[in-house]
Amino acid sequence: MAHDTAFLGANTVLGQYWTKRRYFDYLINKDNFQLTFGRSFRMMVYLDNAIANGQENVRKDVEADTRATNYLMNHLADIKPEFTVFVTTCDMLADNADETTPTLESSDDPYVQNRINLYRELNRQYGRVLNVHLPEIASLTDRGFSKVIDTLLYPPQEGKLDLAPMEMHQLYFSQRIMGDVEKCIPLGIPAIIPAMPPLTTMEIAEAIAPQLLDRLPAFSPEQPMGSRRTSIHSFQWLDPKDGYLVTKEDQLELLKFYFGADLV
Repeated sequence: MAHDTAFLGANTVLGQYWTKRRYFDYLINKDNFQLTFGRSFRMMVYLDNAIANGQENVRKDVEADTRATNYLMNHLADIKPEFTVFVTTCDMLADNADETTPTLESSDDPYVQNRINLYRELNRQYGRVLNVHLPEIASLTDRGFSKVIDTLLYPPQEGKLDLAPMEMHQLYFSQRIMGDVEKCIPLGIPAIIPAMPPLTTMEIAEAIAPQLLDRLPAFSPEQPMGSRRTSIHSFQWLDPKDGYLVTKEDQLELLKFYFGADLV
């Protein structure tokens, strides 16, 4: 029986936070990834490329994302974990999905297709997997995770903002990740969506950048409507069971606390 633990993606935003608070025998990044080959692990945590480096950043070079995804899939068989926590995005799930919703069969978007391919291959090869589907990450330190947060905190000098005022965002704070996941590991469930209450772009702007409200474009039906994903496991975090980890009011207070104009 293997006793070692490994964290793949240890030098990223979520990885640095998690590994500072929980011991892992192997802290793995792309430079020393081959150290995992041929080894067996009691537990492995793996961060999808989009979670590790930011959805918006990865979308800027989908060809590089495809190469990285294919490289990992080609080497999954070289790693032998008894239990895997796979932290990925919600992008391969419908906009109104919960944990019972099947992943998309395919996508015309190569970025989404990469998420689908890796999710399927990892779950096919590894026996016990907890799939963590994170919504839009609101990073306090790095750009490229959330377009709405980046634009509101670092807006262009003039003109309308490239945002949809009524688009729904489910902003997830990276500080929650370890506690949220480790609450669910003993449950033996295959997937969780740490779903936050949906907030419109306008509500987020009112909370953290009210001076930019007049720079939001007018609403039109063609604009994206965003995510309303929920969690059937929300009772682990919040009661009553409404499908979300916190109340909408608490989420707005957290936004003000972390991203308020006087704190950024």
